[in-house]
Amino acid sequence: MKNTATLRRWAVPAAIGAAVISVGVGATLVQAGDGESLPPKTAAQLLTDVQNARIDGLSGTVVTRASLGLPAGLTDGGGAQMSSLLSGSKTMRVWYGGPERIRGAILGTLGESDFIRNGADVWTWSSEENTATHTTLPADYADTAMWPPKAIAGEPITPDEAAESVLAAISGTTEVATDGTAEVAGRPAYELVLKPKDPASTIGEIRLAVDGETSLPLRTQIFGKGQTDAAFEIAFARVIFETPPDEHFTFTPPQGVEMTEMGEQDWNSGTKDEGQPKDDGTKTEGLEVIGEGWTAVVEFTSADIGKILSGEPVEGVEGENAPDVSALVESLPQVSGTWGSGRVFTSALVNALITDDGRILVGAVTTDKLVEVAGR
Repeated sequence: MKNTATLRRWAVPAAIGAAVISVGVGATLVQAGDGESLPPKTAAQLLTDVQNARIDGLSGTVVTRASLGLPAGLTDGGGAQMSSLLSGSKTMRVWYGGPERIRGAILGTLGESDFIRNGADVWTWSSEENTATHTTLPADYADTAMWPPKAIAGEPITPDEAAESVLAAISGTTEVATDGTAEVAGRPAYELVLKPKDPASTIGEIRLAVDGETSLPLRTQIFGKGQTDAAFEIAFARVIFETPPDEHFTFTPPQGVEMTEMGEQDWNSGTKDEGQPKDDGTKTEGLEVIGEGWTAVVEFTSADIGKILSGEPVEGVEGENAPDVSALVESLPQVSGTWGSGRVFTSALVNALITDDGRILVGAVTTDKLVEVAGR
């Protein structure tokens, strides 16, 4: 659905695996660094502060950076947007005036894409495609807070949402420590470091920079095991904690834009439930999350592996920009087990197993773990 694709533009592949990360809280004190005046806090205090952080308004610029070490066959195809998501940077401006007033603008080399919510009215706009969508939120969305607009995108787009995902579940699977202070967007911040205990995880550590005044995470960084540079980072480059003027939350479609009015059925089918676990705990058709914590693996069973290997066009990536997926898959190392055989794709953070029987297993886990899960 074209409308759904427009909304998905707001999804950033941030904090891979972070939605299932568990945190064990230590009592290490963080001391202010040189030149800082932040009072000492324990890791437990910082975690509590982050989860209780509340702001009335802000505006700023968010920058995401990805360096996953992916093969050129993936990053070359699909255009500049795909490349920037997988191995590059993306810049977005954000404005927040309350739970029902939010705007984000993704800035690209070829144009700008905006998401605006003002009360019950929700707009998306792409200057590059010269298209816009509008909907009036259904009654069951009326009280939905969209800061950040995860109800739309399903994935984090700002540092604080990425951090919220990291801290979603607290248990004993993680070592938590503090590491002095840092300066992010010109503001002093505490550094909180999370490390998985499970050796099957490919994540070395996650670092959160927590604003010393508001307790809002200003930066989230994810490091692969043994890596000194972040495989993924999302951070405020500039932030002002003031409520933006009303003008930022109003939108008038430019002359000549192709307008689409989304009905309630389109909204519900294209955003709220898509790709999300059902309330009764059963798996979404074609997708299952296996395991939990740092080593959770997502299994896709609806992929047409035969089509991929035949070199036929991949949906959503067509024409001259389409990568040669079949050649890429055939170049990957082979593995086998009691379940059969397949090929493994590795990166600095995420690994994947493509099985000959038509499954794709993805996770921030070792290839041995993927092979184990495939034979469960």
